[in-house]
Amino acid sequence: MQARRHGVPMLASSGFAASVDQGLCVGCGLCAESCPFGALKLTDGKSRLDADACMGCGVCVDRCPEGTIGLKRDPRRGEPLDVCSLMGTKVSSL
Repeated sequence: MQARRHGVPMLASSGFAASVDQGLCVGCGLCAESCPFGALKLTDGKSRLDADACMGCGVCVDRCPEGTIGLKRDPRRGEPLDVCSLMGTKVSSL
């Protein structure tokens, strides 16, 4: 992640991107503090997403106490890896 933060694209996107519901955001800043890519910033009391910086990791989703942030498929980011298939395992829910 350090490489990505310094402009070296060594990580692949998850195939998803964060989406912030501005109507629900209370501006607590927990998402921005937790984003390992610096893709979220507080602006005018609301969380704003830099879509180009977002890697779709979902850390912000877990940190948002209001349920304001979700992940959405972003076709521009390619197909998500099927990790279970790569590992040869089955998981009932992801």
